Amino acid sequence: MLTVVPAVAVIAFAACDREKTTVAPGGLLTIVDAWARPADSGSTSGAYVTLTNTDRVDVSIGGLWSAAAPLVQLHETMPRDGMSHMIARPNLQIRRDSTLAMVPGGLHIMLMDLTRALRIGDTVHLTLTLTDGRTVPVAAPVRAP
Repeated sequence: MLTVVPAVAVIAFAACDREKTTVAPGGLLTIVDAWARPADSGSTSGAYVTLTNTDRVDVSIGGLWSAAAPLVQLHETMPRDGMSHMIARPNLQIRRDSTLAMVPGGLHIMLMDLTRALRIGDTVHLTLTLTDGRTVPVAAPVRAP
């Protein structure tokens, strides 16, 4: 069982590596099941996470950062003319009392021009910046899709 402590950024580990929870400062955004794809140095990887907004107002992610890549963006895969295309999303709103899952083939985080190889068992550290200025640390284990 995971325990959420409001007003403190915590990481609680459950028995399964895929179940990790991060709580944003203020306890308003819960992050579960963060993971990233393996990739070679200089290439691109995707990261995925499930976000739950427990605040009374909507929150938005307006920026991303990682030491693993100089360019980190929110992307969404969408069909167009019978083919899948990715588009960059400048921000991502998470409605109050809702959960948003980033998954392969949908919303995801792109790590571009990786500064190092991401191997299974590694961890990618990300920082989500909310549009209100709060930052949320995320530790995403690298695993096979």
